[in-house]
Amino acid sequence: MQSTHITFDNLDQTGGLFTGLLRARHHHFIERHDWHLPQTRGMEFDQYDTPESVYCAIHDSEGIKAGFRLTPTTAQSINASYMLRDAQLGLLPGLPENILDEPAPRDPGIWEITRVFVSEDIPSRERRVVRREMALNLARLSRTWQVRSFLCLTSVTAALLTLKVGFDLSPAGPRFEVAGETCQAYRLEMRPAEKQLRVA
Repeated sequence: MQSTHITFDNLDQTGGLFTGLLRARHHHFIERHDWHLPQTRGMEFDQYDTPESVYCAIHDSEGIKAGFRLTPTTAQSINASYMLRDAQLGLLPGLPENILDEPAPRDPGIWEITRVFVSEDIPSRERRVVRREMALNLARLSRTWQVRSFLCLTSVTAALLTLKVGFDLSPAGPRFEVAGETCQAYRLEMRPAEKQLRVA
């Protein structure tokens, strides 16, 4: 199992892996969980898949096991910034405008985590290993991109799982229902012990 960080700068080397990640997202979010998201040719994508985002794919010879997307809260395209801010501005009808307790930040040291998934086709023991690998990669990426903290929107159940892989979570907004799941915005920070891990 290995991890790869994908940016638009290295698509010439990781392009196949990037499209594989979009296909894995399609399988997880659209086929498995019936989310209504943009898609084409078996790939899921949205307005936040821009050159400002950074991606992580956890994969092996059999395919992609997990992944996530990071977007700086300073991001800005023609009609989008980042998901939680756009929801707060009323630009995303499926999400509440009170999604955050405070005004959405515009801070180069705060990034948003989205499209987090772990394949449901792998055994539970392997999923624990994959989650640990995801945590290590978040630590690596936070150091590479000088990120102090993260914001994310996830199910309450998934948030509880992150407590097992080295993050301190604090609620950043109210709970609400999305596609039958109870979700909430959270702030994430690495625990001090995790920051000291050898993540190079």
